[in-house]
Amino acid sequence: MLQVCQIQPTSLAKVGILFYTALLGQRQSVRTAILFQAIKDFFVNRKQRKLEKNSALVKNAKAIREERYAAIEFLCGLDSPEQAIPGLLHRFDFSLEHGINDTKEKEMSMDGILKHGSAALPFVTEHLKKSDRIAWPLKILYKIGTEDQIVATLQNALNFSDVSFDRSAVDKNYDIICYLREHQLGSYIDKLGHFLQDHDERVRFATVEALIEQKDASIPARLEGFLADDSAENRRIRKSVLDAFLTHGWTLKNPQVFPNGQVIDGISINASNKLERAGR
Repeated sequence: MLQVCQIQPTSLAKVGILFYTALLGQRQSVRTAILFQAIKDFFVNRKQRKLEKNSALVKNAKAIREERYAAIEFLCGLDSPEQAIPGLLHRFDFSLEHGINDTKEKEMSMDGILKHGSAALPFVTEHLKKSDRIAWPLKILYKIGTEDQIVATLQNALNFSDVSFDRSAVDKNYDIICYLREHQLGSYIDKLGHFLQDHDERVRFATVEALIEQKDASIPARLEGFLADDSAENRRIRKSVLDAFLTHGWTLKNPQVFPNGQVIDGISINASNKLERAGR
């Protein structure tokens, strides 16, 4: 006797059967609306999956180079900054051994972000807060941001917690303070002074250099204490502060710290409480 083969429907088929059954119980106009919504949802979900797949490829350092390159091109071709920029920014979080390919991918990612103009700023700002790889995002920031936006973004990216055991975070603070040196910071110098006590000498030195560049009458008093600091760990800082007092003709607030008027060999305090070199 001939047996009829029983075919078990797949999960997708079951869903289709249930969907079709539900449609049969509806009026024609309702069935049409449900059908169109289902088709729309299908394409939206497929587009979202494609976006997620390409975004994952872009930030995968171990991905096949051609596939990652194609994923960058895909994101660069999107018109929506919300969809394109977050994924492209992650390309700056790693470097390839092959320098030429690495630079090419990063330049393409940067161009893909820059095409969105000022709309990219919130994404770049947020990325700089979280990432320790900031060189390329900063390039973008300086191209799309105003002076105030650049300064605010740099300030917000500084980490004021104890990061002495996190080398990447220390390096990031150092780099940001070096950039801040190029800007006038206004009242923010009060907050920046926090880093004069940092564990890392480079961070302390960068902070001193940034403060020296500020056009603020309070700077000499903030730095004067380093004139008497002959510790080995602050040798560079002391020299920088000495040079600043000599160059700018700053007046010492507490010259009595040096009873004989001599700060170091060859540099002393004159009658106007300013530093001068011997023989002048």
